[in-house]
Amino acid sequence: MSLVSWQVMGEALEFGLPMQDIYSKRVLDPRYYTDTQVLEQERDCLFAKGWASVGLASTVKPGCARPTQLAGSPLLLTRTRDGSLHVFHNICAHRGAQLVPVPCENQRHLTCPYHAWSYSLSGELKGAPYLAGKKGSSIPQGEDKGFGLQPIRHAVWFDTIFVNLAENAPAFSEWIAPLDDQLNPFDSPRLHLISATDYTIKANWKLVCENFLDAYHVPFVHNQAGGPETAINFADLELSPDIFGFTLPQGDADKKKPEWLFRLPLPPELEHAQFFFYLFPNTLVAITGGWFQVISVQPTRVDQSDEVLGLYAMDNLSERNSEAAQEFSTIMNRINQQDVDILPSLQAGRRSPAAGKNALAPFWDKTIERFLSRLEKALLEFPGPSTADGNKSP
Repeated sequence: MSLVSWQVMGEALEFGLPMQDIYSKRVLDPRYYTDTQVLEQERDCLFAKGWASVGLASTVKPGCARPTQLAGSPLLLTRTRDGSLHVFHNICAHRGAQLVPVPCENQRHLTCPYHAWSYSLSGELKGAPYLAGKKGSSIPQGEDKGFGLQPIRHAVWFDTIFVNLAENAPAFSEWIAPLDDQLNPFDSPRLHLISATDYTIKANWKLVCENFLDAYHVPFVHNQAGGPETAINFADLELSPDIFGFTLPQGDADKKKPEWLFRLPLPPELEHAQFFFYLFPNTLVAITGGWFQVISVQPTRVDQSDEVLGLYAMDNLSERNSEAAQEFSTIMNRINQQDVDILPSLQAGRRSPAAGKNALAPFWDKTIERFLSRLEKALLEFPGPSTADGNKSP
């Protein structure tokens, strides 16, 4: 982990020192936010290769099947009656029809709408009518091999389901270890889902992630969270090339602490801390001693993204506190809605030919610079959109 202080840079600005080198970091070429070809390449290069989030485990109850997607690939989340969670490609093993188009509950079998092949929630083929040209749907023993649903490598962390479509990423435990170490004092075996809320955002997925890492906008877009005096007291955090963010060591100090909301017993230096982490490519995490929030971002179009926001208490809630918990959820989702409302203006701005000349603010934007650098490194694995002179854009 590295802690980066921008105090020296801030003093340079205050005393009017030369700015040319300070503002030399450029943003991505705007076509990376507007070119459909780039999005298709990102799906293969970014979302398939690493560990990407696709949903919340608590929303998949026993007997439930929930369709979802990762950058356009249809996936299926199921949970068997014994509580085992499974992730499959959401296609029939026969002709590839989408198996489950909408969420369903209390299921024992899933039936393909095309030829009525049926599967258990753990993926085994259970029936194929007239498979051998004769009446009946039973599968001869030994002949069902290779006809089950195709499983996807997955892991669950803080109730968040991660998948690796390419099947070749490092072990999840190895990948997540730096964040596990950082959040060890916050680990709660009784994490309780208060609400899961879906959003559609009219902005490229990268802008959604950049906005989460942008502490600068908080006092202006979310002024209920505190003024600039609170926001400036942050420390930059880099845990690994894929996991980074920032902390507000006293970010929770001036916030009201509801009596009904259990708070973890933390050491004094963490008692009022708020942590915000980005997990490349599409997972956004915020945590305090009293609550945990995760956002999974999914690109649907080059100028549109879906996300699910899961809000959690750090312990089980009693029934008498359910109304207060929902009021808390309303407040937290109101804050997120403010981001949903502002992001389309950033997307619209990327249509301007001047957008490629934007510069980062050195005091605030180290985490965004880190995001762009990580993205650029990944983008080098495939050619980007060409400029007018035929050269690859940055």
